[in-house]
Amino acid sequence: MRIIQQQSWESIKREPIFVIIDDTVCRKTKPSSQALSPMQGTDFHYSHTEGKSVWGHAVVQEFIRCGEKAFPYAFSRYESEQNSKIDIACELLSMVPKSSFSTYVLMDTWYPAQSVLETCALSGFHVISGIKTNCIIYPYGIRQSIKEFASHIHKEDTDLVTVGHASYHVYRYEGKLNFIENAVVLLCWDATQPMTLQTMRAFLSTDVSLSNEQILTYYSKRWAIETYFRTMKSNFSFNGYQIRSTVAIKRLWTLLFFIAMFCSVTGHGDILTELRSWQNKKTESWIEFVYYEAKAGTQLDLIKNQLQSA
Repeated sequence: MRIIQQQSWESIKREPIFVIIDDTVCRKTKPSSQALSPMQGTDFHYSHTEGKSVWGHAVVQEFIRCGEKAFPYAFSRYESEQNSKIDIACELLSMVPKSSFSTYVLMDTWYPAQSVLETCALSGFHVISGIKTNCIIYPYGIRQSIKEFASHIHKEDTDLVTVGHASYHVYRYEGKLNFIENAVVLLCWDATQPMTLQTMRAFLSTDVSLSNEQILTYYSKRWAIETYFRTMKSNFSFNGYQIRSTVAIKRLWTLLFFIAMFCSVTGHGDILTELRSWQNKKTESWIEFVYYEAKAGTQLDLIKNQLQSA
């Protein structure tokens, strides 16, 4: 883990730096009540991908990104009896070194709790995150929830902001929230959909100097951790293990994250392309070995034995 963190951090060469926090579930089959040696540490966890609670292990992951380069940095397995995801997020964020570069912590609506914001502030980090619509704001000094305030907003009150290939109607509130003295909250609607409470999403930025477009563009960088989880599960067997001990599982995850870091560093941030490159090199080395051994007259049985395929 020290090597992962050192190499990942040294690969960050310019600003802004994005620190991304999110969690995922490694789904497992719930064991029978008669099982003598069930897998340790499993429980029901909510899966955003499947939209329901599933049985397995939950892991909170910290990711760092600069430009198009993204690197795994730290992780911790979540157990509801031991600590909360908020506590884990604070612990992971405290591991990130302070930097002279502008640093933004990107999170979904689950994580912007007061303790997380305070941890970020102590490290000099800004936060850009999704925020729940029942959060309290004080427009014109009146205490109300975001969704209550949003019901009074009309299209002519918003600005049209384009991020990537999508456009949004955006209303900007700057001021006090229940858990912070001054921040920006953006109320956003997809320009192709009606402006209803059901289609609205809200975003928080503790850096009030950023424009609406910058806030939404920076938040879109959070998607890197979603593609990372998909890559790890599809190509690194991140959730395909059958070992039972939580110690062994942590060791396996550490090795997998080390490989992902190595592929990301050597592949200039592109984990999947670099993984496939190494797989192709391995296949080529096998072909070359068989070719030269056969050319030297080595018997087939010996070649199979050396390739451990006999």
